[in-house]
Amino acid sequence: MSDNSQKIWRIVDLLEWSKDYLHKKGIGSPQIETEWMLRDIFNYSRMDIYLNHEQIASPNERQQLKEYLLKRTSGIPIQYIIGYTEFMGYRIDVTPDTLIPRQDTEVILDNLWENYTKESEMEIADLCTGSGCIAVALARHFENSTIDALDVSHQALSVAANNIARNHVQDRVNIIHQDLELNQTLPRQYDIIISNPPYISGDRYDQLDPLVRNNEPYIALNPGADELLFYKILAKISQNYLKTSGILYVEIGGDYHVSEVTQIFIEKGLQNLEIIKDYNGISRGIKAGK
Repeated sequence: MSDNSQKIWRIVDLLEWSKDYLHKKGIGSPQIETEWMLRDIFNYSRMDIYLNHEQIASPNERQQLKEYLLKRTSGIPIQYIIGYTEFMGYRIDVTPDTLIPRQDTEVILDNLWENYTKESEMEIADLCTGSGCIAVALARHFENSTIDALDVSHQALSVAANNIARNHVQDRVNIIHQDLELNQTLPRQYDIIISNPPYISGDRYDQLDPLVRNNEPYIALNPGADELLFYKILAKISQNYLKTSGILYVEIGGDYHVSEVTQIFIEKGLQNLEIIKDYNGISRGIKAGK
């Protein structure tokens, strides 16, 4: 982007230049990422960016875009640069202390929406809540339900608390600091236990996209030597804290996890297992009853 003070930069010019710049730098979705930058800088929706494409950018706005582009090409995810993302249609703030919410997790919630009415009165536990994205989506969708959101990271829980307040559900979501590896005691019994636990270790962790491995919190991705550790913990917790007709929902890494995780759940007495797949037929989660 030229520093020539005589050049007039419209939003459309910034969009085209930045998109080409990111493409040349090997960024996978340059148009989408440029749109996110411009949306944040101008405080516009995606549609507003195009409706106001002739708007002249100020020097400060151009400078902010330059800084965003430099950070992005240095290997920082766009979500950490602007400080937020969207999950199930809700704004979720993120920091390097939290995972970046992904569409893989939305697939699991879509399944949950299909099986319960919005009016359902339920007690729900969101284990390994991270940014609180699942807890926020649950509380916004099920307005008569209460959620306990647990995590081992104080820093992540601080972000979760902000997201819960931002989305006006703090009266129905309880933030709880707890290390599930050391303590599997929960406050009460639940209609639903849901979790996106750490599940990537060993070679799979080493082979992660560097954008993920170098930026997102190790503790939220990697359970250590035993890749299945948290599924064992979740199965034990479900034995003790799911109500009689309660359901456990967990995210998994993909098709490679199905056999081992289902075996753990069966051995712990869970039943009526269902594999939740995305629109490409890839296994993203497992649903199990008590």
